[in-house]
Amino acid sequence: MNLFIFPYGSDNFYTCPDSAICREKEASDGSFKYWVPDGVETLRAIRFAYVKIDRAGKCVREEYAHRHYKVCGWGVHLATYDINEGNTLDSSIFLSSPTEIEGSGPYEGFSSFDSTLERASKYMSLRSGDLIVLELGDIEAYEIEPGASRTLSCDQIKIAIIS
Repeated sequence: MNLFIFPYGSDNFYTCPDSAICREKEASDGSFKYWVPDGVETLRAIRFAYVKIDRAGKCVREEYAHRHYKVCGWGVHLATYDINEGNTLDSSIFLSSPTEIEGSGPYEGFSSFDSTLERASKYMSLRSGDLIVLELGDIEAYEIEPGASRTLSCDQIKIAIIS
């Protein structure tokens, strides 16, 4: 599975492997734990919306893009530009539970997913299970202090960030 990530305010995208998705079970307090890798000095928490591809495709036209996904959700991406722009760290993407999209035609409010799906499939084949991720903007950006911990909350996702 690949993630096609479209940064907020950009026409470009980058891909990352599914190792970026946090698969750790929630702690007893309902939060996910994220250990900051050595060398990371700043983190940005970015909110995003996603759709999950359920039908493979290549060079999918925008008017047919809605046929390639039926599930959507949102999440939080912890990113750093300390290493390079468009970098995704392992276990740094936290997903909400997916929601089934009703109907069989183009979906209200999903036109931006249709155009991004067309752009991504022009360059790379989409496979079942891939995620198209649209960043919605920063929630928070902060400096990492060695030995410090903090908790980030966004809607129903809580992340305990441990450095």
